[in-house]
Amino acid sequence: MAMREIADVAVAGTGVVGLAVAAELLHRGLRVEVVGPRAGEHQGQGTRAAGAMLSTFSELEPHHSQQRAAMETAERLAAHDTYPAWLDRIAAMGGGQVNAPAGTWVLAPAGRRAYLDPIAAAARAAGHGAEEHHAAEVPVLRAPADSAGALWLPTEARVDSWMLMEALSRLVEQHPRAEWTAGPVTAVSAGAVVCAGGEQVRAGEVVLAAGCGIPALLPENGTPLGVPPILAGRGASAVLRAPALPLTEFVVRTPNAAFACGVHLVPRADGALYLGGTNRLTLDAGAAQAPALDEVAVLASDAASLLDDRLGAAGLMSTRIGLRPYTVDHLPLIGRTGEPRILLATATYRCGVLLAPRLAHLTAEEITAPGSLDAHPYRVLRPMPCPGIDEILAAGAARGLLEHLLQGNGHLPPRTQADLAAFAAVSLRALLEASTPAGTAARRMWERAPVIEAVPALFTLARRLEAVR
Repeated sequence: MAMREIADVAVAGTGVVGLAVAAELLHRGLRVEVVGPRAGEHQGQGTRAAGAMLSTFSELEPHHSQQRAAMETAERLAAHDTYPAWLDRIAAMGGGQVNAPAGTWVLAPAGRRAYLDPIAAAARAAGHGAEEHHAAEVPVLRAPADSAGALWLPTEARVDSWMLMEALSRLVEQHPRAEWTAGPVTAVSAGAVVCAGGEQVRAGEVVLAAGCGIPALLPENGTPLGVPPILAGRGASAVLRAPALPLTEFVVRTPNAAFACGVHLVPRADGALYLGGTNRLTLDAGAAQAPALDEVAVLASDAASLLDDRLGAAGLMSTRIGLRPYTVDHLPLIGRTGEPRILLATATYRCGVLLAPRLAHLTAEEITAPGSLDAHPYRVLRPMPCPGIDEILAAGAARGLLEHLLQGNGHLPPRTQADLAAFAAVSLRALLEASTPAGTAARRMWERAPVIEAVPALFTLARRLEAVR
């Protein structure tokens, strides 16, 4: 087996978090080996499929506890405050300049005005602007007449994910203390990363930043090392040409809803528009498939019905799937595992591009000053009890299921919605307790992914079982 000269740190994974960690370690004077693909389409990689909104506040939801919202906002604010200097450092280290234009509109669909309140409150508490407007006041956009309102966040920015990744890649490639092994990673052990073909990269410490692919690289999916389950959210996106909608200066999005981020439009430098907003739990993180037709249909329907009906006539230039890594408690994983020479930097879910410089800083602190993350809420070896179905239902799973089924701003009478939500809650409990093939399959799924995002998959489970009989 070929063996490379030992580095101080090997970073396995070439998404935004992995390259940000590598850049931070190089900045601090360490020798770094990056392992993972450099060229190609990077199919399934979350970073390059991302709209790359720097959502400091707009990911907050009404059901989030005050403690949770405060903690997450503090980490996102720390990342936000770091971003300008981080981009300048990338440029100074030879990566090239990447801009982060500021300005985001959050448009509330009919009946969801209250979703703007925690976003506005968090922004104002942090000293950032949050201006309330009528939906018709959003420039350029022809918002639906029944929209409930809009919020202007002047400091919430965006980047072009492809430009950022190319800048970070150039920085690493040309740095005198960096090496890049471009083959895919097949296994990781204490002090070593094994690549396809048997080549082995040795290092004093290994940082795993390979997202949803991490469990497959570790013995028993990382359980002996205390690594919790890392789940995958499958997000579809599209790039559009929409001459009738010359959106160039700001992001437009809806609040989070129905197990997914809000539908969003992000301007690109070439005049195109990035469209995203779907999220589906997948238990096959190795799949790097193109979006299914119904995923594209959901994007198109939500964009036209919730943002601007002119989007229905937009030209479809390309589509893509990205896999977002996340945990049962929906918080990132950083720091040392039960094997101290193996660290994680992952599970950023929908905020990887925003949190990248923050996670890179924290990871580098742990490497240069061991123990720095012992009390951090994102530490790998934290308590992570799995929620029961009652806890998930209390967090709005039944209501979210109806919202998911009524995609495209569909409506039912309020009493009917309440009745169906109650019926869905009772049915989910009964399904998970049933001594039937469907009940057994549901329990297996729930054991693998006890998260709110599993609810739509549980709903369709009976149909899938019937189809294979």
